[in-house]
Amino acid sequence: MPNRTFIIGSRGSALALKQRDEAISALTPRVSGLQVKTVEVRTTGDVQDRAPVSSIGTSVFVSELQHAVIQREIDIAVHSMKDLPTARTDGLTVAAVPYREDPRDAVVSKSGAGLDELPSGAVVATGSPRRAALMFIRRPDLVLHLIRGNVNTRIEQMDASCSQIDALILAAAGVNRLGMQHRITQHLNCMDFVPAPAQGALALECRSDDAEALALCQKIEHGQTRTCVETERAFVNTIGAGCSTPVGAHAQIRGDAIVLAAFIADFSATQSISLTAEAPIFDAVELGRSTARKMLDEGAAELMAHGSFGSV
Repeated sequence: MPNRTFIIGSRGSALALKQRDEAISALTPRVSGLQVKTVEVRTTGDVQDRAPVSSIGTSVFVSELQHAVIQREIDIAVHSMKDLPTARTDGLTVAAVPYREDPRDAVVSKSGAGLDELPSGAVVATGSPRRAALMFIRRPDLVLHLIRGNVNTRIEQMDASCSQIDALILAAAGVNRLGMQHRITQHLNCMDFVPAPAQGALALECRSDDAEALALCQKIEHGQTRTCVETERAFVNTIGAGCSTPVGAHAQIRGDAIVLAAFIADFSATQSISLTAEAPIFDAVELGRSTARKMLDEGAAELMAHGSFGSV
């Protein structure tokens, strides 16, 4: 590895900094004498911290970071993979997808009850259309509270003495990375409470012509994780779903096969389509595409066009 200090950038939120440090910690034992400098980049998503993600789009969390890489202000950007647009950005390469953290959704509740044990009328907070739809399909008697903010901020809002929130549904990976896993009262099974595509995975992005940064990032590439998230992203790209759509996709490698669970609903959570499909690993990305085509044949486009988030 060349005698170079690599500038690694991330958002400045507590979770983004943990993700950045996780990547650096994974690289350090693999590269003798690694020298890095860290930079925090404020994104549009950080500025618009009260607007629902469903209305502003997840790309607002990555575009400034990508611009910083292109402008050579940083060498490597560490992203949450689920925030990256599925379309490739000119001049940039996702050089590594490290081993994925827990991809499941998790319930954090005041009482310690899981989703199935919460009393009728309990108030459950999320900012995700997908989580809201899955919650109502499983527990139509619960009350939705829309919430925005970082993981620790959401938990603080629930814990406040004046709060009417009884429980949160969050990504387990974020809770774990912040060292708050003791607050999780239930993990939700990925194959029926289907996570967001690429949930729990990180992406290290650098300039396509930066051979040294590409080689560095490759040290922590995890092939099986990349295969799974590329399958999930192929699904969402083919079905044409945006960040405001109640859509989930989760792939698991089982022996020589890959299994994909996919979910889509309308915004009222009154209609949904779920599908589980399997293919050989070498056909993983096509599995994502073919599963999306099957769901489109079953009326997925009509579900995506029906209503808007907040109507659930």
